[in-house]
Amino acid sequence: MEQARGDSIGRSSGGTIITFSLLALLAGQITAILADRLNNIALIELLSEHTDRFAQTRSAFELSKLALAMTLPALVLGPLAGAYVDRVSRKRVLVASDVVRGLAALAIALLQPALPFWTVYGMVAVLYIGGLFFVPARCAIVPEIVARANLLKANSMLTIGATVATVVGFGVGGIVVTRAGWRTALVADAASYFVSAAAFALLPASQRSAGPKRDLPYVRAIAGAVREVRRLAGARMGVVIPPLVVAAGTATYVLGVAMVEKRLEHGTMAIGFLTSLAGVGMAAGSYLTAKFLKGPRRERVTLGAAFVAIASLAGVALTGHVVVVGAAILIAGIAAGPVFVASETAIQEEATRNRQATTFAVRDSLMRLASAGAAVLGPAVATLVGLGPALPILLAALLLATAASPILTRTRKIS
Repeated sequence: MEQARGDSIGRSSGGTIITFSLLALLAGQITAILADRLNNIALIELLSEHTDRFAQTRSAFELSKLALAMTLPALVLGPLAGAYVDRVSRKRVLVASDVVRGLAALAIALLQPALPFWTVYGMVAVLYIGGLFFVPARCAIVPEIVARANLLKANSMLTIGATVATVVGFGVGGIVVTRAGWRTALVADAASYFVSAAAFALLPASQRSAGPKRDLPYVRAIAGAVREVRRLAGARMGVVIPPLVVAAGTATYVLGVAMVEKRLEHGTMAIGFLTSLAGVGMAAGSYLTAKFLKGPRRERVTLGAAFVAIASLAGVALTGHVVVVGAAILIAGIAAGPVFVASETAIQEEATRNRQATTFAVRDSLMRLASAGAAVLGPAVATLVGLGPALPILLAALLLATAASPILTRTRKIS
């Protein structure tokens, strides 16, 4: 019923893809991402207060425990979460994940410092486990509410919304935490998750379609999704290329922050400005993708855009002029837009519907691993060769990996 309502709105608007269901998904995603950014900042402030503004000797250890609580669930449960989402209603997963995340944020706000501090890390793990189920469900539900011909435009809208929400969320989150404190911020965070869940509740009920058997063991379901991705060119590029771009972005951030702080008088202010430029570029690139990218062979565009995104980041290491660095980051953001929009669309178009959430979960796990690897490898290389050369070396290696990816992932057709 609701789906029919959304579709009729789309047809009556001269071919526009704006439907009730897509607006509900967009509103829920934006609100959830705002909540994500708010809890990121609130948790850092909570940890700062707990360690006397990071003055205690155990501060670094506490920060590492917080990072572990955020990342360990993804490394352990990522693909399994996607395989589960493929067996149930994606709408229900979206609603449930945000309700759980809202309750976890509220629990931290209301129960600290009454409970031992280690419970914070447990609740943080619950927050991020909820996100593990949220992301593949959000990506995989798009083909259920958007016609195949409009997937690229819909993904562009969702990516623009996510990018704007990220930039605004960090800015607003910093103001809320500074003026009202981490506890108030986490209460607002919980309320945002509940609003997001209410928006997702307006989506039409998921309809089952042919696909892998629901009683198939999870490991076999994941293996089947991987085999399918290797067989499909667009989906293959959609899973392999984004992690390489994410690794380049992480390496640039880890090493670039130190370089900017070292070279510029107002480094901290410049970092905030440059981060915003990356978001502006990403939003612009996503818009241009929807407007100009035509035809089914998007893997070539994904590959070319990845080259531009990674190569342009070398500008951060080659000069200390903020205008040149800003231009490099802006270009990288613009090029990253097609990478993520086109790759997501390719997975939605090519992967079997009941394997899509698993495929997106595999991709997201690879992106997290790539980010973690770059965060560790960047400082290690900088220690060996110096801060200046380290970033170009890492980016050159990632460019080689990008060039080799079509060859290394090419296989004979699998029946």
